[in-house]
Amino acid sequence: MMARKLALITYNVKPGVPLEEYAEYTRTVDYPIFRQNPGIQNYANYVVKRNARGEEWFKHFDLVFVDDLDAFHADGALHFGDPTILEHAAGWREKWGSDPETGWRSAVNITLAEEIWG
Repeated sequence: MMARKLALITYNVKPGVPLEEYAEYTRTVDYPIFRQNPGIQNYANYVVKRNARGEEWFKHFDLVFVDDLDAFHADGALHFGDPTILEHAAGWREKWGSDPETGWRSAVNITLAEEIWG
């Protein structure tokens, strides 16, 4: 067994979006698009239900287990440079990650990590 490689994506969705609506989008649109890439071993979205101690700046995060962190990074293109995922990510930003009326825009942080294996 080898150490797992993870891309952690942290973000918020536009204020006022019903969680059920976002969850349905995640299941029907987001999951199939990310999971079609052969370099992605596992992809799942999470929503923070409550803070037990302290508070993070984000309420949503994705765990993306990949076969190769350098390939995922794709010299800064991210998501393996996969045009299907990159187009989807731009559409996500427009639909869920920004609000032109208020000027709100979510930070979307991507952290690459490797499991301490053993």
